[in-house]
Amino acid sequence: MLDATEEPIAQTRVLNGVAVPGTDFAEERDLHPDHEKTVVAALRRRVRRGDKVVVVGGGWGTSTVVAARMTHFEGDVTTYEPSSQLLKILRRTVKANRVDELVRVEHAAIGSVSDSSKRIFGQDDGDLYPPEEIPECDVLDVDCEGAELEILRGLEFRPRLLTVEAHPHLGCPHDEIEAQLAQLEYTIVDKAPIRSESDIVQYVAQQEPP
Repeated sequence: MLDATEEPIAQTRVLNGVAVPGTDFAEERDLHPDHEKTVVAALRRRVRRGDKVVVVGGGWGTSTVVAARMTHFEGDVTTYEPSSQLLKILRRTVKANRVDELVRVEHAAIGSVSDSSKRIFGQDDGDLYPPEEIPECDVLDVDCEGAELEILRGLEFRPRLLTVEAHPHLGCPHDEIEAQLAQLEYTIVDKAPIRSESDIVQYVAQQEPP
C-alpha cells in the first residue's frame, strides 16, 4: 500500500524493450516496439564496450537505458533533461532497468527550449547550458525538440557516432541538418521518419566509413 506521501505511479509501458514506469500515453497499448526505432537500432548496433555516451533530451529514458546496456557496464551515460515532470519518469526508468550506476542525470537543457517542447513535456525548470558545455563523448544522441541545429553548430568535438532527431516545424529543416552534418564531416548511415506520416526525421551519422 502506498504511503500517504507517496505519489501513485501510472502503469509501466515497454518502449522498444525498455520498461518505462509512470508513462501516460494516449494509446491503450502497453507495448511500443517501434518507439524511436532508428535511433535505438543504431545505439544497439554501434555503441561499443566502454563508450562514453551523452543524451541530450532524456525523455522517458529509452535511449539512455539502451546506450548504458550496450557499454557492457564498462562505460557511462550522461543524460540531460530540462523538464522536472519527465525527469521523474527518466530516473524511475533508469532505476527499473538497473543501469543507475552507469547513468548521471542532469536536470538541464542544452541550448534553447522551444515553446512546443514546453507544451508537450512540461515546463523547462532545469538549468540551461550552451552546446559548448557538452562533455566529450564517443556517442552523442540529440533529441531536443528544436535546438538540434544550435547544438550541431556549437559542438566543439566530434563524437564517433551522432544521432539527431530533426524537427523542421521547429526551425530545423532536413536540408540544413544534412548540410551541417556534412560540414562536420559526418557520413549519414541511416535516416527515417519517426512515423510514416511524420516530417520529423531521425538521423544516424558517424565519423568513420560505414
